[in-house]
Amino acid sequence: MVDSIPDIFKGKPPTGANRSTIIDVNELLNYEVRGLMSERILRNPNHPESTDWTNKLLSEAYGRPVWDTSDITAFIDMCYTTVNKKRAFVINYWIIFAFMMDDYMDQIVMDDAGKQQICEWQQKYRTGKSDGKLGLDKMLVRTLEMNRQYLSPDQYDRHVRQVLEWMGTYLTVNQNKYNDDHQVLTYEQFWTQREMDNASGLVYIFSELSVGLDAIEHGLTTDPIWISFNTAAAKHSILVNDVYSVKSEVPKGQAKYNYQYLIMWHEGWHIQEAVDHMVRETHFQWELVLDFGQQLKEYGIPVLSAYVDEVIHEVKGNHFWSTICRRYSTDPKNSHYINTGR
Repeated sequence: MVDSIPDIFKGKPPTGANRSTIIDVNELLNYEVRGLMSERILRNPNHPESTDWTNKLLSEAYGRPVWDTSDITAFIDMCYTTVNKKRAFVINYWIIFAFMMDDYMDQIVMDDAGKQQICEWQQKYRTGKSDGKLGLDKMLVRTLEMNRQYLSPDQYDRHVRQVLEWMGTYLTVNQNKYNDDHQVLTYEQFWTQREMDNASGLVYIFSELSVGLDAIEHGLTTDPIWISFNTAAAKHSILVNDVYSVKSEVPKGQAKYNYQYLIMWHEGWHIQEAVDHMVRETHFQWELVLDFGQQLKEYGIPVLSAYVDEVIHEVKGNHFWSTICRRYSTDPKNSHYINTGR
């Protein structure tokens, strides 16, 4: 992702607390999304019971009735096309777990005790075992049991390694989200970190499962075109999510860890200028997705072509979901978090 930083942003020196003007994060509420149209994506019609799956798994994990009030299930339904009921359930379970885990780790204060918590969660995920009493502990054990059953050995190994890396990023991410000393990352630092913490690689492993692709069988995991395709798709999704989510993050005090704020800080731009630039970058990444996807299709491997179509569908699904989801809503009656009661 660092490689596709626009030339005008490359090599900018870090700027710290001596910056002449400190940005009021409330400025991030005052913009329109212009020139970024999403295609309407329908939910996967093969699994109309998907929300019931989510409500049941959450209620079982937390020992009380819990509902998907943020409709995270819609993200899954709009991003995966599999008709296979068991695969759909496995995908649904892990994605819900990941959203819940993300929300939980967002709240961890990175003092010594907080860092220890992150390390403990990494160990739980590494082993697939936990004697913890949280709903997340129960979900972790269950989702890994299913992943071992349905993912190939290579997919499972990549999955666990990437989750451990993703969890590890919270050791630095939370410091950037909640920093009060106005220390802002360089563009290179930001995109290096976002490449690790965005979890798109994990989403795409389940795209492999959705269409039945064994990437290692076709030598894809080190293929530069494959890597470039997945990276462009991931960066598109990061840009889209930052464009649509930041207004919901301002009240939570997390608005400083997004691309808009970074651009405003380094370039001295107004929020609207920053978002307009992000829209242009999003269009550029979309062209890369289509280009690299076409190159992969030219390999002549039917299941790989199906994977390309699945990831493109996921990118479109993420975009449309981001425009309508309650999670990113600024309406006070909607919450970013699912209320588990604990």
